[in-house]
Amino acid sequence: LLRADDYTSRAKRIELKGAARDLGSYLQSLEMEIEFSPFDAAGRARIAQLINKSNQFNLTTRRYTQNEVAGMEDDPSVFTLQVRLRDRFGDNGMISVVICRQQDSVWEIDTWLMSCRVLGRGVEQAVLAEIVRCAAPEEIVELRGCFVPSGRNDLVKDHYEKLGFVPVGENVWSLDVPTFEPADIPMSVVHA
Repeated sequence: LLRADDYTSRAKRIELKGAARDLGSYLQSLEMEIEFSPFDAAGRARIAQLINKSNQFNLTTRRYTQNEVAGMEDDPSVFTLQVRLRDRFGDNGMISVVICRQQDSVWEIDTWLMSCRVLGRGVEQAVLAEIVRCAAPEEIVELRGCFVPSGRNDLVKDHYEKLGFVPVGENVWSLDVPTFEPADIPMSVVHA
């Protein structure tokens, strides 16, 4: 039943996109709401499932068990983010997971994965803006991410470059937190 609803919602989004005059008006017409929250017990099983099953939009393809995810929830040296997306046609559920590990004034992006079904909707820019928003008060001056090719994640090999990171090594990218300017995102933001 849920799968049938998902197919119906997807068909309505495609129909709306076809009727829109441009991508920006289409995205606005979706009336998206993105919700950010740290890892918690309620989301733990789904977080672990996404970490262990996502391959295409997964920058490092690191895998963690539910117990390891639970350990991150209370670790002050680890920043965690679970991301949900809703639009006028329904709830997309949890669509992204981020794990950053602090080293001095740098957050290393250990894991960044996202559901491919929401690509092209501005979610990547919204997630980056949220990471930076949370990093700044912690006196983090740099985000550092790496792309680890897996043979299945070529889709995201240019991910960091597209978001304004600069290369600092082979498949290693850096973003200056204090000078970051967030992109306009076509969605409202909720913090849970």
